[in-house]
Amino acid sequence: MPQTMPWHAEYEVFGIPKTLAPYPEKPVSDICDLAAGKFQNTGLIQGGFFLSYPKLKEQVDRLATALASMGLKKGDRVATLLPTSISFVVADYAIARAGCVHIPSSSLEPASNLEHKFNTGSPKAIICLDEYLEKAIDAARATGIKFVIVSRLADYSDFPPAPFAPKPAPDALWMADLIAAFPAAPPAIAFDAKKDLETLLFTGGTTGLPKGCMLTHFGTYANAVQNQYVMGATGKLVEGAISVLLGVPFFHSYGHVVMHTMTLMGLNQILIPDSRDTDAMVEAISTYKPVMQIGVPTQFMKISSDKLKGAGILGMSGSAPLPPTAQKDFEEKSGGGIMEGYGLSEMGPVTHLNTSFLLRITGGRNATRINNKVLTTPGVIPILNTAIRAVGPKIVGTVATRGLSLLVKASKKKVSSGQSEKRGTAGIPYPDTEVKLLDVNTGKPLTVEEMASGMRGEMCLKGPQRMAGYWPEPDSGMDEEGFVHTGDVVMVDPQGYFYIVDRTKDMIIVSGYKVYSREVDDLLFAHPGVELAATIGIPDADREGSERVAVFVQPKPGWKDKLTAEEIISYLQNHVAKYAVPKVVRIVDAIPQTEVHKTDKKALRALAASQLENK
Repeated sequence: MPQTMPWHAEYEVFGIPKTLAPYPEKPVSDICDLAAGKFQNTGLIQGGFFLSYPKLKEQVDRLATALASMGLKKGDRVATLLPTSISFVVADYAIARAGCVHIPSSSLEPASNLEHKFNTGSPKAIICLDEYLEKAIDAARATGIKFVIVSRLADYSDFPPAPFAPKPAPDALWMADLIAAFPAAPPAIAFDAKKDLETLLFTGGTTGLPKGCMLTHFGTYANAVQNQYVMGATGKLVEGAISVLLGVPFFHSYGHVVMHTMTLMGLNQILIPDSRDTDAMVEAISTYKPVMQIGVPTQFMKISSDKLKGAGILGMSGSAPLPPTAQKDFEEKSGGGIMEGYGLSEMGPVTHLNTSFLLRITGGRNATRINNKVLTTPGVIPILNTAIRAVGPKIVGTVATRGLSLLVKASKKKVSSGQSEKRGTAGIPYPDTEVKLLDVNTGKPLTVEEMASGMRGEMCLKGPQRMAGYWPEPDSGMDEEGFVHTGDVVMVDPQGYFYIVDRTKDMIIVSGYKVYSREVDDLLFAHPGVELAATIGIPDADREGSERVAVFVQPKPGWKDKLTAEEIISYLQNHVAKYAVPKVVRIVDAIPQTEVHKTDKKALRALAASQLENK
């Protein structure tokens, strides 16, 4: 950006460059090729099975050759119905290597959603897990998909199924057999990385039918590079040296780019196919000693109540807002900490990360600045990286997590001061990510000074990671300046940290007053009896054009019989303005969530509407 922004001072503290340009103008499959060449001893871990990056590349090239032999050409779409697994990683890079476009999908999506995606994107093939075969075949028949390719989690295990088993279905092929039958010799493809699509990633469709975000090879590669550098010198220091636990769904934009980032960094990726299986996560942490866990808020909220005492793991949370209470609980029960990120599918998706936790454990801004200057001294990082890679990820993880736990404990008093770690913030923007804030009342852009003074506005973003547009129209979904309007109302503090106040569509208007549902949610999370909470607006029958505040609360275990609507109302009366006190409170067994663990406010609005109709 031509002008100095408030967060640029934080870049200097963390050793983050203001720009990372020029970004690689190469296909995303190049990330897999680089990892195979640089990192011989790290790779993918699934259920105790290990696949190194060189072997991953061979599998990718073989499958890419098979796809080409089936007549798939550059630009053809290939859908997947796969969980977070080695099968997904192989399929994703092979689709890219063959010049095709990946349409990742979830087995939890209703058939109508899948048919909409596939009718819109018209894939010629689908790769699915054997458990999802019936759903894949139904979708293929309904939308004209020609090829059905089937994988099994057991294909990547110490005892894989025998090759060339009977076909899973008359018109289906085993992915493992294709990999075994074809050589690692995919055809040469000429890529224009800035124009050619890597992924056609459909948004969640919370406000209607899902739209396909056209993510290019250039944009996806750029976001992976940004993810690595936003942690400063530490990102380069740990290349090929640590393990990371990945329980986030890869079919989601967040998990998808995290996978590419971890491959670019050459880290051991511990893959958890079932994103709700926190027992498997705890077991993996105990076995492999990962330094980082990348997940979504509900995972951290649930896993903190499991057997993680003293694990000292560093969490990175995205996909949905992270309640400050979840950070506190995770720290107290695990000895680690969580850094929150922000993004949206249209932006590739990641645009912000809250790195302030690192300030806290390294002794503040001055100490962090000195530490990064030492690390960036020529020759220092290569020497240190070689040394810790020689030790091995498990030993490094054991030492690093114990050290982190001690630093967290020693710096606990600094949290309340707010001078080091900032909680409840999405963090600072990534390098080369441009921001425009629009006044929520007038729609006019805020100046840098107004932004830094704490004025609220809708956040608009653009950068190298941005989508090319909604399928099939380039440049759609953005304004004339190329900014994507996020729909999120934010405020910015003097250091450039962004706070998501609410989504414009979730903002509640009560007799002309604005109620920010996110702020009410955060207050509810602070109640000792609340496990999950969601605040929505419902039409006020007595005032046309006005709304009433409605709250849904899921109690913590032990509170189900004693948490009442009256107590919630009384609690909020002491914390919010009179007009923001809910008129409707529902205590529910479970807050509905989407397949990527976001609160499903669309379902809650429908539930509230049906209950009002039945009164």
